[in-house]
Amino acid sequence: MSKTKGLQNLIKYLSSIPKSASQKTQLGKSTIPTYEKVKKEFPSDARILDYGAGQGLGAKKIKADTFEPFPKKDFKPTFKDTKEIPSSSYENVSSLNVLNVLQQNDRKKAVEEIGRILKPDGPAIISTRGMDVLNAKGTKGIEPMSIVTSRGTYQKGFKPQELKDYVQEVLGKNFTVDVLKNKIGAASIKIKKLKSEKMKVGGMVEKNTYNYNTQRTI
Repeated sequence: MSKTKGLQNLIKYLSSIPKSASQKTQLGKSTIPTYEKVKKEFPSDARILDYGAGQGLGAKKIKADTFEPFPKKDFKPTFKDTKEIPSSSYENVSSLNVLNVLQQNDRKKAVEEIGRILKPDGPAIISTRGMDVLNAKGTKGIEPMSIVTSRGTYQKGFKPQELKDYVQEVLGKNFTVDVLKNKIGAASIKIKKLKSEKMKVGGMVEKNTYNYNTQRTI
């Protein structure tokens, strides 16, 4: 199936989800203190991209550019399509509670995109939810510590070392990945790109093979 056809199918599926079952974006006002913590992890005031910005409130607080494929009507992100973001274009990248709501294929592509976008020697901060995802009403998911909620959304919790190992495996030897000492979220890591590397463009737009709503939740 072509990428265009896959994207069309995803859009068609998302349009068919009843409002009562659709997910709302996370990262509202309550996350602003978290963004302030993230900014302190960046070594300079160079440009920041918030990858999966939700409502954009946290990104606005730290003056970050934004990527958000499912923005609300009152939010206009810098980028809606990850393919529009140039490679090695941002010194700092943040992505908070995004990977845990993506299914496996999209999660891998999102990590690859963060690595592609990050400048050499620049850091990226990624955080996810943890075992708390299992407190939601729903059914057991296809991965360990995962659930399909009663609203039809997908949540995959991570332990810090699990998140580190997963991202390191996806990005490979041209990146260092470390568990963040100053904890941000249930699991949080810092990525550093060691040298320029060509990466495949395209994340968070893959056909949803498990029929989960791929928009994020509060």
